[in-house]
Formats: sequence, C-alpha cells, structure tokens
Amino acid sequence: MTRPGARLRFGEKAIVPVRHYYPLLKTYAEGVLGIVVQRIQTTPGSEVQGNFDEDSRAVLKRHTAYYAKIIITNESGNAFSPGTPRFTGEFGDFGPAVTVTGEMRLPGCRERYPPDSDEFDRKGAEWKTCLLAVSSRSRPMTEVRYEDAPYGKEIQFEQDPSPDFNKHYNLGAITWS
Repeated sequence: MTRPGARLRFGEKAIVPVRHYYPLLKTYAEGVLGIVVQRIQTTPGSEVQGNFDEDSRAVLKRHTAYYAKIIITNESGNAFSPGTPRFTGEFGDFGPAVTVTGEMRLPGCRERYPPDSDEFDRKGAEWKTCLLAVSSRSRPMTEVRYEDAPYGKEIQFEQDPSPDFNKHYNLGAITWS
C-alpha cells in the first residue's frame, strides 16, 4: 500500500485500500485500487463545455482549463463498484480561483461515474476518469491530491457507522506532481 503523505511523480502508480459504505443497502464495498495520475495539461477555458449562463461563459473565455487524466485499476480482483474517489487540484494556495455555475466537460477529459461491479470485477479492470478545474495562468494547477480515507478525512452522514478498518483519518493525502 502507498503510505499516507506520499509524493509521487505523474505517471507513478499508488496502491490504495478502499472501503465504501452504502447506507441504503447497509453494505460495504471493499478492494484495492491502483491509481495513476497523468501530467496536468492545459487548454483555453473557452474549450470547456456545459450549460453555462453568460457570466460563467465570459469567465471561462478569460481563463485556462487545467486537467489531469486518471486511470484507476482493480488491483484486488474482487468485484466491487468503488465510490467516486476524491481528487483535488492544488493551486499553491486556497484552491481554484474561478468558480462557474454548471457542470464542466472537456472533450477527451470525461469525469465518469464509477463502474458497476460487473464492469469492475477482475484484477486489472480499468476505469478512466479526469480531474478538471479552471484558473488563471498566474495560478496554475500544479499538483493532484487523492484524499479518500485513510489518506484524507472520512465523509460520513450522521447515521452512518464508523468504519472499523479505519480508526485514523486524515493521515496525509497522496500527491502527484
């Protein structure tokens, strides 16, 4: 397993445990994932697609879209549907400088929902997704962080039981740069 707080180069694989609780089913999905984050790329903000209002479209035209393709593999081989992993882009201070209203899409960079367990049921099965953010050229996205527990804070609803396997949260995000 990749140690909490690890700093990897783009293209290096992290091996992480996952355990997601599904409150409606009252079950857990468990497994081991491999995560490879490719280098951050840029494109004009005007290339970002979505159903934006005029103000958001004007903001996009003045800014840059930063994106990193992410390949997630099933390393454990058991059939499960992982939850949506939490990736964040780091901009050197307090996050992206630009917020737009609407769902952002970029050709060739699809943020996809996790695969169903029947699509992710064998060792080596792949899921390709993407992290997309918009900022100015003076505040470029320089790192990508993986922040699911135990590396980051566990997100829980009030009625959810605390996962037994993970008594310590926020041990340190895995960072690619």
